[in-house]
Amino acid sequence: MATWSRVKFYYRTMLGSAGSTLAADSTAPGGYSADYVHDTLETTRWLSADTASPQHLAFDAGAGNSHGADYLAVSRHNLASAGATVVLQYSTDGFVSDINDAFTPEAPSADGVFLKEFADPGPHRHWRLKVTGATEPPSIAICVWGLSTELDYAASSFDPNAEHPRATVNLSAGGYVTGVHTSYTERRMRLRFADADEALYDKIRAWREDHGLGNFFVAWERSNHPDEAYLMRSEAEFSNPLTSGGLYRDITVNLRGRKDG
Repeated sequence: MATWSRVKFYYRTMLGSAGSTLAADSTAPGGYSADYVHDTLETTRWLSADTASPQHLAFDAGAGNSHGADYLAVSRHNLASAGATVVLQYSTDGFVSDINDAFTPEAPSADGVFLKEFADPGPHRHWRLKVTGATEPPSIAICVWGLSTELDYAASSFDPNAEHPRATVNLSAGGYVTGVHTSYTERRMRLRFADADEALYDKIRAWREDHGLGNFFVAWERSNHPDEAYLMRSEAEFSNPLTSGGLYRDITVNLRGRKDG
């Protein structure tokens, strides 16, 4: 069994940064802009107009700008069912002659969360997602890449797969169940970091201030549970009291997200 790894957040992304652009090779008519992939909303998406291969989502940081990345995260897509293979690429000249793969091209195994980590090649102006072999027009609701944030080990036990069905249960006058109407199921995660130092608190505060209540990706233990990466959002309350006379904090992060499947 591999050594356990720390909780990681994947919210920092170069997409949408000041002066940058994101363009797709092909976009279906009717409001399927490539820019939708980084708004972290599950109801908007990019949809290609055709099945030409390859397809690219190309990012340009703009003159004088460059960014690094060590992860790619995709959710609410059809890449697996379409039989597609994906890879993130970077370049110094806009992919004219300098074209580099950030990792070996890979076919997502399911249409749920696809999270790929890799060694950061350093800051570059040009990045792109390359999709090949799709048998139907590629569709992606959320796709981000950038630098991950490693936190720490959780200080208390939790269930990373805790679920809460959003359902209406109808009862008769006698208390018998007459109907169960399930809308969807939420996944819930409660992370607690006891006696956290200022460095850990600064990471969590930066996430909260930069990203607010929006969706982001979280992996609770990548070494032994690489497939358990989820699209989550924070609950509204953010309160992390000081302890030990102000030297440390007890940090609690409550997350929830719609369960796939």
